[in-house]
Amino acid sequence: MPPSHDLRPDAGTLSSPPFARGQDSRRWDHAFARAAGAAPSDANAVRLLLDAGENYPAWLDAIGKAERYILFESYLILNDPRGRTFTAALEAKARAGLRVCVVFDWLGSLGGRALWDPLRAAGVEVRIFNPPRIDSPLAWLSRDHRKSIVVDGEVGFVSGLCVDAAWEGDPGKRLEPWRDTGVEIRGPAVVELEHAFTQIWNACEGEQLGVLPAVTADRAAQGNVRVHVVAGVPGAAGIYRLDLLLVPGRASRQIPCATGIGRTGGDLTLAGPTSRPSQPGFR
Repeated sequence: MPPSHDLRPDAGTLSSPPFARGQDSRRWDHAFARAAGAAPSDANAVRLLLDAGENYPAWLDAIGKAERYILFESYLILNDPRGRTFTAALEAKARAGLRVCVVFDWLGSLGGRALWDPLRAAGVEVRIFNPPRIDSPLAWLSRDHRKSIVVDGEVGFVSGLCVDAAWEGDPGKRLEPWRDTGVEIRGPAVVELEHAFTQIWNACEGEQLGVLPAVTADRAAQGNVRVHVVAGVPGAAGIYRLDLLLVPGRASRQIPCATGIGRTGGDLTLAGPTSRPSQPGFR
């Protein structure tokens, strides 16, 4: 059995000491891939980010350092000070000539609709996931709850946080920050995040995502964490099958979870806020 690893709040950058993957681990990888459609990705560097206080600054820092492109997907970006901070950062990069692609969920981001036109005016490519359609009145029930960011193909983020000042709390009203966890990833798994973004982008109305600017950094080996990226898409049953697999198959190994991630042995499974097969999410 692979050794367990810590997910304490002070754990910081996650690491996995090298260990031999025996027959049991290989069987698990095979079953996981069949159930979830997600092969493992080795040699990733992963940093644990807690709550808005760590996630938002890391996201903004990566956006500010972007040199080629930004892929930004969120269920909700609210028209509040925090939302405007992020849209201003994205607009600045688009004006500087970078390709900036943003996907909002139509229902989740109703409170941020005033932000959409300024983004487009700045050159940001904006897609709205699943707006209501007269020819399919119940289709709006399928929502995109994923929250992910990819910058230059070199660094990616997955979390349970939307872009909303509510996640930061309000000391004046004695409201604590909302508890949510995210991860920063560098390494081969970033490619899988790009593929997941492309799926949702191409499911929206408008032109296909097409070819992104070439990645110059070597993504082959950034760390020693094995990552599974399970990207749920509308109408797919992979998430449900994965839930069935995890419960009977790995319960004896303990799967410590926080919003956004799950850890089993030396593996890291990216998770999201939804496990319904009709709703896109990371699991």
